[in-house]
Amino acid sequence: MTPTSSTLTRSTALAAAGALLLVGCGSDDDAEPVVSPAATASAPSAEPTEEAAEGVQVDITIADGAVSPQGERVEVGVGEPVTISVTSDAVDEIHVHSDPDVTIDVEAGGSAEETFTIDTPGQVAVESHELGVTIVQLVVRP
Repeated sequence: MTPTSSTLTRSTALAAAGALLLVGCGSDDDAEPVVSPAATASAPSAEPTEEAAEGVQVDITIADGAVSPQGERVEVGVGEPVTISVTSDAVDEIHVHSDPDVTIDVEAGGSAEETFTIDTPGQVAVESHELGVTIVQLVVRP
C-alpha cells in the first residue's frame, strides 16, 4: 500500500465514523410525551390547566372518592411559580413531594390554594393522602 492510499483509507474511515456520530445525535422519537402546562381545561373539574399569568396553574377536583386529574405529567421550569388549587367534597391532604415539602389541607365542601416554586430539576409527585393516589407528576426542567 502506498502512503497516499494509506492516508486516503484513514481519511475515509474517519469521515465514516464522523457521519455515524452525527446520525447518533438525533432526537429521541421514542421519548414519553409530557402534558404541556398550556393545556387548558374547559371546566374547573381540573386537568393540568393553562399557564397562569406567572407560572403554572394545576386545578384539582376531588368528588365522590375520585380525583381529577390523576397520573398526568405537567412541565414546570426550575423556579417557576406553581399554583395548585383544590376543590373537594371530603377532607383531604394534598402533598407535594418537593424540597421543602408542600402540604395543602382541604376541608369537606371547601377549597384551598397554594403557590410555591421548585428549585431542583426532576419529577415531583403531587398526591392525595386520603385517596392514596398520585394526582400529577410535576416534571421540573432547568
